[in-house]
Amino acid sequence: MAKSLHTFLDDLRRQRPGEVVQVTRPVNPARHDVSALVTQLADRKQFPVLLFECPKDLHGNTSEVRLAMNCEVSMGKFQTALGVPPETTRADLALECLHREANPIPPMVVEPSEAPVKEVVRRGSEVDLLELPVLRHHALDGGPYIDMPSLGRDRNTGVYNVSYHRMEVKDRNHTGFYLSLQHMWRIFRDYEDHGEECPVAAVSGHHPAFNIGACYRGPFEADELDIIGGYLREPLRLTPSETFGDRLMVPADAEIVIEGALLPGKRVVEGPFGEVHGYVGPQGYRQAASLEVRAVTRRRDAIHQSVITPDGDKPWMDLAREGAYLRRCREAVPGVTAVCKNGRHALMNVFIAMKKMSEGDPGRAAAAALSFDQCKHVFIFDDDIDVYNPTEILWALATRVQPHRQVSLITDLMRGPLIDPSMDEGIRTSAMIVDATRPLDRPFSPVSRCPDEAMARIRVEDYLPREVVDAIPVDRTTYWN
Repeated sequence: MAKSLHTFLDDLRRQRPGEVVQVTRPVNPARHDVSALVTQLADRKQFPVLLFECPKDLHGNTSEVRLAMNCEVSMGKFQTALGVPPETTRADLALECLHREANPIPPMVVEPSEAPVKEVVRRGSEVDLLELPVLRHHALDGGPYIDMPSLGRDRNTGVYNVSYHRMEVKDRNHTGFYLSLQHMWRIFRDYEDHGEECPVAAVSGHHPAFNIGACYRGPFEADELDIIGGYLREPLRLTPSETFGDRLMVPADAEIVIEGALLPGKRVVEGPFGEVHGYVGPQGYRQAASLEVRAVTRRRDAIHQSVITPDGDKPWMDLAREGAYLRRCREAVPGVTAVCKNGRHALMNVFIAMKKMSEGDPGRAAAAALSFDQCKHVFIFDDDIDVYNPTEILWALATRVQPHRQVSLITDLMRGPLIDPSMDEGIRTSAMIVDATRPLDRPFSPVSRCPDEAMARIRVEDYLPREVVDAIPVDRTTYWN
């Protein structure tokens, strides 16, 4: 059976009992009911998949479509999604992402009759986005938003891009479509420059490996449907779209596909919207294209999905980007061992661990990171520092850095991310590099630690009964996750 959101939920119920929680009481996503519930559970450090059985649509009626939240929010869910052992570490997961990206699998095409996403088809005047259980996520959001991956196709090469774009629902068949200055912007502008509409399709609900693969950061020439196949470890099944036929293929096993065209020369006011960095992004116009929806197809038992939650995204969706940073930094300095780019808490910060071989290595790794994606501050550490643990990071910053020597500031000549609220001069930003590695050219105090001999000789199990050890709470309060 092809992988889908349904197969993932089945795997999760089997492998991690209690992680899928059904909510049978009616909720109104457009009135922040769902956001409030997700936030309150997050405050308790609980992140189950919430499957809402009776959500209301934007008309205020009970929707025929269910709603799922938190599908990618936890390391355990990520392990289940990728089918890796439960002992797989955070660093190993980033390496797994790199491995899968390096082994892409081309998609396969199936007939519409074999595609679950074609079980219910609405075209033209039948289209009504207001029948979906779309969320208002945050207090100041300008409207209800769809925030799942969208795919488009380069008009010259036919290469597919899959990426996340916030879509504010305007009416039954129009949304805003916010474009950051990345690959989809380049695709859209090429169509626009030729006076043509740009075909796109938003995919609401698929296997988490699909959603994680949509975070891929690589060359424009890479076909990201192949990359997603690598993440799935099987060919992504595609079928012709209702609107564009085989000019724009869509995922056959998706829950919902929203097909439409970005109209050339037309922009819409959209926003504000609570972005992943934890701040309210302002209303936009220049980067917000107008999406005219031409068809909506779905499963009969479709599940609409959202990845944005009020307390910002969790680090697991960023693992594909972490892998991309790791690849980039290792190209500059092979001794780089780990890279952390940790969701909302470190959106524009990158933490690098390396086995330093020369004094120039930190600078080269930092330059590689700063030239990629949304990076503003780079912190470089020796490989004895766990860059996923803020306590170790703060210790190294306190004990291995002389600010006048090891903090470097770059003036505002870098292009910054449009969502950075600290920028006040267009989209230019300054940057900072902090070298928290120990020097190689002079003695440095060794780290105090328990002797290796004692660590090998003494075992907790020899001194404490197993039931006592198992009953001791695991304290993760020092970790971002």
